[in-house]
Amino acid sequence: MSNDEASLSGPLRRSRKHRFFKRFLTYFLFAAVGILTVINLSIYSWYSETKKNYQEAFLKAENASYENSNLTAENEALKNDYNLLKKEYEKILKQNEEISELIQELKDKNEELEKINKELVEDNIELQNSLKTAASIGIKPQSYTNFEGISTRGSIERGEYIGKFLGTFYTPSAAECGNNKGITRSGHPIIPGISVAIDEEYWPFGTIFYIKGLGYAVAMDTGSAIKGKYRFDFAVFDKDFANKMGKSYWDVYLVKLGNGKIEDISF
Repeated sequence: MSNDEASLSGPLRRSRKHRFFKRFLTYFLFAAVGILTVINLSIYSWYSETKKNYQEAFLKAENASYENSNLTAENEALKNDYNLLKKEYEKILKQNEEISELIQELKDKNEELEKINKELVEDNIELQNSLKTAASIGIKPQSYTNFEGISTRGSIERGEYIGKFLGTFYTPSAAECGNNKGITRSGHPIIPGISVAIDEEYWPFGTIFYIKGLGYAVAMDTGSAIKGKYRFDFAVFDKDFANKMGKSYWDVYLVKLGNGKIEDISF
C-alpha cells in the first residue's frame, strides 16, 4: 500500500466508525424512544385505569357515606318512633288495666243489680199472689177455678206496652151476671184475680195482659158495659173489694195475643 492510500484509509476508517456510531446512536435513540413511548403508554393506561378505579371507588364511598347518613337518620327516626310506640303501648296497658277494673266493677254492680232485680221480681210475684188471693175471698159462684199462685221465672215479661185502659172490677154474682154459675163467656170457670172481661171485637179469648199494679190477667169474659179497645173488667169475688177498687186507668201491656180459646193459661 502506498503512502497516499495509507493516509486516506485512516480518515476513511474514522468516518466509517463515526457513521456507524451515529447510526447506532440513532437506532438506540429510536429504540429508547419506542421503549419510553411504550412505557409511557403503559403508565398512562395504568394511570387512566387507576384514576377510573379511584373515581369509581370514590363515588361508591360517597354513595356509601350518603346511604350511611340516610340509614343513620332512618335509624334515629325508628328509635324515636319506637320510643313513641313504647309510650303509647304503656299508656294502652294502663288504660287496659283501668278498663279491666271498670269491667270488674260493672260485673259486680250487674250481679248486685241482678240480685236486686230478682228480689224485686219475687216481691212483685208475692204482691200479685197476695192481691189475687184477696180477690178470691168473698162469695164464691157455683163454678170457679182456685187460684194456686204465680211462680217466679226469674223475670217479669210484661210484653209490649199498649196504653192506658179504663178498668173496673166485677163479681160473678147473680146481681151482676144474672146468675151465680161462674162460667165465663169463653166457657171456662172464672179465676179470681186472673179473669178479665174485654171487648171480644178487639181482644180474642186467651189473650194475656200484664196490668201494672194488678199483675197478669187473661181475657176470658165479656160484659155489656165493656166496649172498646181500651177497656177491661177485672174479676174478684168480694163486692166490697170491687166497689173500693172503683174505676180508674191502668197501664196495660200485651204479653201474648190469644187465639179465641182458653187451652193453657201459661205466663
